Amino acid sequence: MNEAKTKWRVLLEIFLISTRLGFTSFGGPVAHLGYFHEEYVRRRKWMDEKSYADLVALSQFLPGPASSQVGMGIGLMRGGLLEESFLLLVLRSHQ
Repeated sequence: MNEAKTKWRVLLEIFLISTRLGFTSFGGPVAHLGYFHEEYVRRRKWMDEKSYADLVALSQFLPGPASSQVGMGIGLMRGGLLEESFLLLVLRSHQ
């Protein structure tokens, strides 16, 4: 039961942060990458610089805006497939 509560807290945390970034991040995909870096790498330390750079590099090969791909990648790495799906909905609704 405790593990389930922890999982839902992580999912809620990622969802709320991503929603806030979705409403306040202006300037297009390149600017979003800067906001994501500040929030997820520097402030929250969810990933290190190299992991973030690798994720950004990978996103350049995928179709669609790089920031959407990076956001979904962070959601997938942090919360699993369910959270990645939430992020997809949030990011797509604000672009």
